Amino acid sequence: MRCYIDSVVTAQDVATDIKLLIPDAGLRRRMSRVIKSAVTTAVECVGGTEGIDALDAIITATGWGCLADSEKFLRNMIVEHEQLLNPTPFIQSTFNTVGGQIALLRHNHCYNVTYVNRSHSFEDALLDAMMRIADGESCNVLVGAFDEQTPSQHRIMERMGAFRTVADGEGAVFARLTAQRSEQSVAQVTAIDFLCQSLTVEQCRERYATRADATVVYNGYAKYGLFPTSAAYTFAEAVRLVQQGESEVVVYNEYFGAAPAVFRVQCIG
Repeated sequence: MRCYIDSVVTAQDVATDIKLLIPDAGLRRRMSRVIKSAVTTAVECVGGTEGIDALDAIITATGWGCLADSEKFLRNMIVEHEQLLNPTPFIQSTFNTVGGQIALLRHNHCYNVTYVNRSHSFEDALLDAMMRIADGESCNVLVGAFDEQTPSQHRIMERMGAFRTVADGEGAVFARLTAQRSEQSVAQVTAIDFLCQSLTVEQCRERYATRADATVVYNGYAKYGLFPTSAAYTFAEAVRLVQQGESEVVVYNEYFGAAPAVFRVQCIG
């Protein structure tokens, strides 16, 4: 089971003006910060809004969802005593808002699903994409992950002792996966697995590497900050390493003692 990677874009990579990526000014105004970040990253990944037309699956992943809108709606319920509530924060607080907004930009009615499974959210989305491609159900899939931090979320996590050794984080990453190799293909995903126990770097190499010069990358919280889908950033880093000449990169993700997940990115050829 494998699929080809035609492009990977992080929120920090987006260079195109947001007015070109999201032409509808009214839609832009209604979007929260994380939705704007995720949608612009997705559109940049497919090369503009017209690229959405070619997608036959949009699969997103998040661990926390749209926290700011969720908090805003709950605060409004308290302040307004559950009367005369603005529905916009509620509508945009759902986990599948980003996937829906991407599809609505071009009225694409393709397979559209969001995975919310804490630290495995991105890997679940990636596995779904690989299975759909392997089964012939999809040929051009957009896979992405997003999470945001808020002051209240930071305080809660801090009280739980989460930030003693790592920093808080947030971000958005999207990748376009295809069934067939093309001139745009930069790497390929060839394996994904979910484990029931931790592995050392050497154990991970012995079990999942197929080449003697393979690189093993642990999900780097120090670099990306702490959030459930930070493995998507490590995925983007693995693809860049392959583009820079690495033959194979094995990514190991273990989020605060949760069951680990592993996926392998290889060069093409």
